[in-house]
Amino acid sequence: MTDNWTVLVGVKQVPDEDDVSIDPDTGTLNRAEAAAILNPPDKNALEAALRLKDEVGARVIAVTMGPPTATPVLELAVALGCDDGALISDYAFAGSDTWPTSLTLARAGEYFDADVFICGEETTDSSTGQVPPGIAAHLDWAQLTYVEELEPRPEDDQLAAVRDVEGGWERVVADLPVVVAVGYGENQPRPSGLHRKIYAENEFEPIELDAEELGIDADEVGLDASPTQVGGMDTASPVEREQELLDSVDDLAATLHKQEVV
Repeated sequence: MTDNWTVLVGVKQVPDEDDVSIDPDTGTLNRAEAAAILNPPDKNALEAALRLKDEVGARVIAVTMGPPTATPVLELAVALGCDDGALISDYAFAGSDTWPTSLTLARAGEYFDADVFICGEETTDSSTGQVPPGIAAHLDWAQLTYVEELEPRPEDDQLAAVRDVEGGWERVVADLPVVVAVGYGENQPRPSGLHRKIYAENEFEPIELDAEELGIDADEVGLDASPTQVGGMDTASPVEREQELLDSVDDLAATLHKQEVV
């Protein structure tokens, strides 16, 4: 491990879920028809990474995999306090599902010789939660998932975490290097400072990486290398709901019983 930690934080540009639609022919999202925003859970990942920077002086690099138009999410990350940002972009990546995506991000972890790779719990355009564990699997690193809090232990090259488990929480300690998936809403993201925002919008230039620079063969990524297949889809019609205002709990119980709900 290095004396000063290098922390990668994954960010993704996703379509605004309020505007998103699905192409009925391909079964994929119509991304061009929706406004592009930073994946909301990634805000918590960014905050967790920046807290490590505050506590141990880590170098934090935001990374995103996408087209050149995804640069604004890196600008936002830099405005918040990330030291740098990397755009991973190549036509070979088009159509990648979680498997080649996690492979590509894992190679970025190796490229930057990262000690910690932090991601949001999931992305709102797929909601699988598979990418952070996938990165860990490709790299054979430890992983901390559903994380609520992080406690760096640089003297031991370890990262401790409080993680959410069903019915409570547990404290886990992992040796570096490690992949972290931060629970959505588990911290309060900081606002960007004015000077950082001006720098990000006017001076920041992302590091640009393609498949060749990451040592990735074209047949390892993209749609053809993605095991996920859409078997079919249909649009659910809205269901009309009966509405009835009742005066008491007893009336509610009697109505539910009558309709065989309970």
